[in-house]
Amino acid sequence: MFKVLIIILIGIWVALVITEYTKYIHNEPMVVVLKEDTLTYPDGHVYVYWGLGYKEVIYERNSLYGKEFGHLFIKVREQIET
Repeated sequence: MFKVLIIILIGIWVALVITEYTKYIHNEPMVVVLKEDTLTYPDGHVYVYWGLGYKEVIYERNSLYGKEFGHLFIKVREQIET
């Protein structure tokens, strides 16, 4: 019984990650946001949205513009990497 419950929970989580990634691709807001952070820089802002094992980072700076979706440990970029 316990194994079945774990498998169901993992299946729900995988479906949620796929849904969130699809929303990311289509520039739609995330469904589950546990925490929001706004980082302020002299040339703009960076918005970080934390989900269940993943996060989305949106860069709105003059020196760096774009977005990323990935695991919880992706680092917020300070500058453009060459």
